[in-house]
Amino acid sequence: MSKFKMGHSRFSQFMSGKGFYIALALCLVAIGSAAYIAANGTFKNLGAGVASSSDTASVSSADSNNAAGWDGAEQTANTVSGVTGSRSSSSSETSSAPASSQAASSAPASSAPAAAPTYYTMPVTGDIITAYSPTTPIYDKTMDDWRVSDCVDIAADEGAPVKACADGTVLDVKVDSMLGQEVIIQHSGGLQSIYANLSDQVAVKKGQKVQAGTVIGAVGQSAQSEISLVPHLHFEMMQNGQPVDPLVTIKSTK
Repeated sequence: MSKFKMGHSRFSQFMSGKGFYIALALCLVAIGSAAYIAANGTFKNLGAGVASSSDTASVSSADSNNAAGWDGAEQTANTVSGVTGSRSSSSSETSSAPASSQAASSAPASSAPAAAPTYYTMPVTGDIITAYSPTTPIYDKTMDDWRVSDCVDIAADEGAPVKACADGTVLDVKVDSMLGQEVIIQHSGGLQSIYANLSDQVAVKKGQKVQAGTVIGAVGQSAQSEISLVPHLHFEMMQNGQPVDPLVTIKSTK
């Protein structure tokens, strides 16, 4: 008998006895081990995927809240107070409100028109030789005609001091071809006073501030259009460019 035949006979005897069960057990163990290893790897991968998905969701939720600019507590506060919108817009409204109030409180109030003077004085003392008559013509002795009068002529000695009738600023000092030496004073409330037929010795200059009673010049005889009259002061008043009665204006405030 050859060696091959002897080995085959012994293997057959072994497998027909206990050897069969031993081989079966080894196969089962190998199969179980392989199944365990495969299952363990699958569970680990599955757990890692779940954890990764959870972390990604958490990060996405946090980024979304941060991008909106407020967290859960601020959402609750805004909902309770009835305020909607992001924290940045709420902060902007809060900070802009005091600025608007401050701007409104610091804004200057609209300036009201200046009131007319409350104190007047007569520029000279004397008789009225020409009355204020803007609609009814009166006889003009020098011009030998009838004409309206937008002034009053007050008789006074030549050289008598002439005073400002109210507080104001000297608007002009000039010589008029018809009314002679003039001083014009601008008062508040759109009022002007004009003093003419003065001597050339004027006591004020253009731009000078004066008070009621300040001496601005003296009675003269410089008005060529009134040369036939006795020495006097030619006195006019204008309210916003329109003639007004000087005596009425002065008496109404004394």
